[in-house]
Amino acid sequence: MGTIRLMVVEDETIVSLDLQSRLKSMGYEVLDAVGTGEEAISKAGEHRPDLVLMDIGLRGNIDGVQAAEQIKKSYQIPVIYLTASSDEKTIQRAKLTEPFGYILKPFEDRELHSHIEIAVYKHGSETQLRQREERFSLAAQGTDDGLWDWNLDEDTIYFSPRWETMLGYSPGELQRDTGEWFGKVHPADRKRMKKSVIAFLRSDEQHFQLEYRIQHRNGEYRWMLTRGLGLRDSSGKVYRMAGSQTDITDRKLHDPMTGLPNRALFMDRLERALDRGSRDLEFSFAVLALKSDSFRDVTDSLGFDIGKELLSQFSDRLLDCVRKQDTVVNTGEGEFAILLEEINSVSNATHYVHQIQDVLRHPFKIGDRELYPSVSFGVALSETGYSHSGDLLSDAQTAMHRAEESGNGQCEVFDAAMRSTVLKRLSLESQLRRGIEREEFVLFYQPIVSIQDGSLVGFEALVRWQPEEGVIIPPGDFIPAAEDTGLIVPLERWVLWKACSQMRGWQALSSNTKLELSVNFSARQYHQSDLVGILETALLETGLEPEKLKLEITETTFLQNSESLNKMLSKIRDLNIQLHLDDFGTGYSSLSYLHRFPISLIKIDRSFVSQLDSNQETLLIVKAIANLGQNLHMKVTAEGIERPDQLQQIRLIKCDFGQGFLFSKPLNAQATEDLVVKGPNWMTDLENK
Repeated sequence: MGTIRLMVVEDETIVSLDLQSRLKSMGYEVLDAVGTGEEAISKAGEHRPDLVLMDIGLRGNIDGVQAAEQIKKSYQIPVIYLTASSDEKTIQRAKLTEPFGYILKPFEDRELHSHIEIAVYKHGSETQLRQREERFSLAAQGTDDGLWDWNLDEDTIYFSPRWETMLGYSPGELQRDTGEWFGKVHPADRKRMKKSVIAFLRSDEQHFQLEYRIQHRNGEYRWMLTRGLGLRDSSGKVYRMAGSQTDITDRKLHDPMTGLPNRALFMDRLERALDRGSRDLEFSFAVLALKSDSFRDVTDSLGFDIGKELLSQFSDRLLDCVRKQDTVVNTGEGEFAILLEEINSVSNATHYVHQIQDVLRHPFKIGDRELYPSVSFGVALSETGYSHSGDLLSDAQTAMHRAEESGNGQCEVFDAAMRSTVLKRLSLESQLRRGIEREEFVLFYQPIVSIQDGSLVGFEALVRWQPEEGVIIPPGDFIPAAEDTGLIVPLERWVLWKACSQMRGWQALSSNTKLELSVNFSARQYHQSDLVGILETALLETGLEPEKLKLEITETTFLQNSESLNKMLSKIRDLNIQLHLDDFGTGYSSLSYLHRFPISLIKIDRSFVSQLDSNQETLLIVKAIANLGQNLHMKVTAEGIERPDQLQQIRLIKCDFGQGFLFSKPLNAQATEDLVVKGPNWMTDLENK
């Protein structure tokens, strides 16, 4: 099947735009996005998408459940509900439409991705089976598959010779009853299998399909995919089932790109190690988690093929570093995990880390390029006391992230303090997700003033979190967490749309034609492929003129993927949106940024302005920055002006604009509107200071 084609039905504009962006980043094609049930039915017939993602609460005369019912009846297009509605009445109504998924907001990308893939696959399978019902094709396909035929009235099962040899038995060796089949299914899958069979027998479905683990004669468990069809009597009761069993162990348990075991196999081996450790007190082991952002950076800047080759070489080196009994897994997003068996101390585990670091330190040669990925390591030891395999891997990854924060190439060993930190972070992340969903954020605006004539020239939008009335959380308490989790992307897009909308309204109230809006974007935002489209949509929907929007970009943004970043910034500049370099001189200053990227203004950080009267060296730096901006035909803004003497020096240095408490503290929306209507001019004050 080619690219999966989707239609989004969501009446909240920001939520819809964010969802479309996430879907496109997953590789799906979004054919259309609508906000009413009537439009959903009409557009479904027009586009015939592979799948519809449906909110339940919609504008118009019919809601999402009614729309889904009509779409199924008229076009047989599968529907997944994406909704915040979880009450029993809504769920019961939704069930009648036989949805292919019901996901509660908020949800993660991987959850949405898996539901989409399964739904499309399931719908495709059902469509094929409807076209071939009574042909019993699955039971006859492929000589490598094992065939089975179950007479439910007699409770006897026929297993083909291939079915038995797949499990290591000779033909005819197994008894022809359900005990031979169900009894060999992995205990963790047995209940699910029986439940699925019973549900099938009680339904009117024609097709049965299930994946499970079954024990081979040698004691190992193999992953199987069983497909079957049911024959029904005149009353609709299934009296016979037949189908095939396919061994999917290799594709189920190994990553096709690297050939490494995948997460499922890794967790199975980790579970075995825990079980062995519980029985043998002399046995201990460790889990290493390691991560490098280089894979993402290489893929973004040099292309998928180069990134794939780097991943392959990286995996091969890891395999060369470990012993035969150890397990290496690619957990995705540039992350790996290693199960090291027979590890009895921290020093023993870190010894292997040092060995791996030495091997990875050598350059990776891909074509005529030499790449040096930097890697951070985390270690968790079984001797700390674990009962769940997932906790051990999670703790190793926690230590890895702590090492990443300390600087690339570091190694950290997990301790209890880290778990406390993680719990706090998870709680904050959960609250942030709910806050974004409920739009608990508010904007404040700080005036930007012309140093030359004291007039108001615009505002900088500043986001604050207001989870309840009277409670304002400053950005320093939630922005870092939003950046770490990726929630900064939808949050900043909400800020963009809200600020543009409010600014357009204030422009209509004022005769001041100079009013402009500055919005801060994180580095992550500039690496989103759909950013240009998001900006165009925001400007179109709010009516704000592009030249009145200024995007502020920090110096740290330039440290990643400068080639792709330059292309993105050029596209933004082509929209007539100006780009301002924020906090110039505080981080990784490079004069090359100023001529390589389309920057029109540089902002002098408040840390310099605060020292103008006490540090002669700082005064020289500020003068140099101002002169640099003038020579490059760029405007210059001084931030953090709080005292008249600072203002006087900024005027002498000939900066163009100023911000700070001397003019005004950040104002809420109503106070900002009042200021715009008043039409302030600080000229008199400037002359007297």
